[in-house]
Amino acid sequence: MEISKRSLIIFCLGWVTFLVLTSYVAGYYYMEFQNLTKLLEKYRSCVMHVNICIDYKEWNETVVWYNDTFVPLGCDLLQATEMIAIVNCTTYPGLGYFVDAINGVWKTSTRFWMWYQWKNEWVYGPCGAGSYLLSNGEIVMWQYEIPSYS
Repeated sequence: MEISKRSLIIFCLGWVTFLVLTSYVAGYYYMEFQNLTKLLEKYRSCVMHVNICIDYKEWNETVVWYNDTFVPLGCDLLQATEMIAIVNCTTYPGLGYFVDAINGVWKTSTRFWMWYQWKNEWVYGPCGAGSYLLSNGEIVMWQYEIPSYS
């Protein structure tokens, strides 16, 4: 099978075009990465990392982790959760917020969304999620469950 000069030239031009376009796209994304890195350094003193788990095991056997989630300093758990999930809650004046649903999984008469913090073991959160200010590197979990106190 003989390859004509014209076919070889077209193939080489196509290959060169592909390489040029690939280099352009790679260069573009490299520059965007550099810009984001500079922006992150600029705002590093205003943000913190937290690790948030949403445990749906009682509903569909799923556990989802949101590790190294950037949140603003002074962010409470409810605000951080709203950054990673769709949260439906009820406000009780003088008491705070009660989480009714996370990502479409609604509380029932027996199962509720409870939150925990990691302290060498999972322990119930000490207050409502809207009142709990997160700290850098903290690990928290929302769990859909029948509460142990019931």
